[in-house]
Amino acid sequence: MLIVVQISENSGKLGADASKGFVLGGTSAGGNIAIVLSHLARDEALSPLLTGLYLNVPLVLAPEAVPEKYLPLYKSREQNAYSPVLSKAFMDMYTEAYEADLQSYVWSPINWPGGEKAHAGLPRTYFQICGLDVLRDEGLIYERVLREDHGIETRVDVYPGLPHMFVPNYPSHSSSKKYPKDTLAGLGWLLRAPAN
Repeated sequence: MLIVVQISENSGKLGADASKGFVLGGTSAGGNIAIVLSHLARDEALSPLLTGLYLNVPLVLAPEAVPEKYLPLYKSREQNAYSPVLSKAFMDMYTEAYEADLQSYVWSPINWPGGEKAHAGLPRTYFQICGLDVLRDEGLIYERVLREDHGIETRVDVYPGLPHMFVPNYPSHSSSKKYPKDTLAGLGWLLRAPAN
């Protein structure tokens, strides 16, 4: 959280005006960190407020911590277990190396404390999700929670049949050419003025 506070307090020195738009984002485990920081920024009343969150193939929810109502939607860890780039075996290895508390809301931020208001007041969020990714369903579930349960504006680009972090691994694929355009459009959407 310290780095976010430092950026917020020193945005002018960086040549930026955070009051015109303050977006935080991350990819994969970095997406997990961005989600946690967005909650902390809200809970600690960071000023200026975050106005957008960019989540690219985010890690949101350990299989051991899936709320019962989302179990029928949480299939990608098994369906995409042998996916290239990030398989279930690799994900299990990373989780073990982290020695993560799988029940912790810091590891599985979809379970942030606060009951029905756990995710209320978060910024609009842009997701990029890959169809052949072991993390696919946690991104889709989190998007649904934000949009349906909390009325948060979301935007989603899904890349069917493509694995986690496909762009650097398959640069000649047609979607790898489309991806940066989607990213720029999504970031532009995050930075636009809020609807009145």
